[in-house]
Amino acid sequence: MTKKSVMATVNDWLWQTTNRREVAKDLSDTSWDWLRTPRGLTAVIGFAFFVLFVAPVIVWFVDDGSAIITLVMVAGVFSVWFLLRRAVRLVADAPDEALDERLIAIRNRIYLTAFRALATVLGFMGVAILVWAFQADDSGVMTTTLSLTWPQTNAVVWFLYGQVLIWPSLALAISIRQRKVRL
Repeated sequence: MTKKSVMATVNDWLWQTTNRREVAKDLSDTSWDWLRTPRGLTAVIGFAFFVLFVAPVIVWFVDDGSAIITLVMVAGVFSVWFLLRRAVRLVADAPDEALDERLIAIRNRIYLTAFRALATVLGFMGVAILVWAFQADDSGVMTTTLSLTWPQTNAVVWFLYGQVLIWPSLALAISIRQRKVRL
């Protein structure tokens, strides 16, 4: 095996969340059509934005002893990921061999949009950290220390993981909702 084929195998194992058979089944499946309506897409997009941006803030500021709020946020991340994948018929996660040329072009455009959205979110996060560090500097020497509680650490980790996991399907769902894309 060459190094390139080993890396391709590792990449497929880490990132391929669906296969050709599942995509073909989901493209013809009508059991999730209620989720693909304008109202259903609006609900799942709203739920996604809540889980991506509001839930981490709640977990950050509410210190519950049993960590139930953190568990609800984690369950919310995976629920949104599942619902969005069903709403967009697995197209955002499908390998090339499972899609025709039109769907490959749609998926590739959506990944560019998702990458830009993720870069924007992480860019704002970086600027916020820099502003915070600058504000914390009162002696002229940059020695800012960040101390996080366990719920705050979970909020940051699941915020970042949710961003990476959800944005591709969310970008496609938003495009479908705005009638820019039709699957």
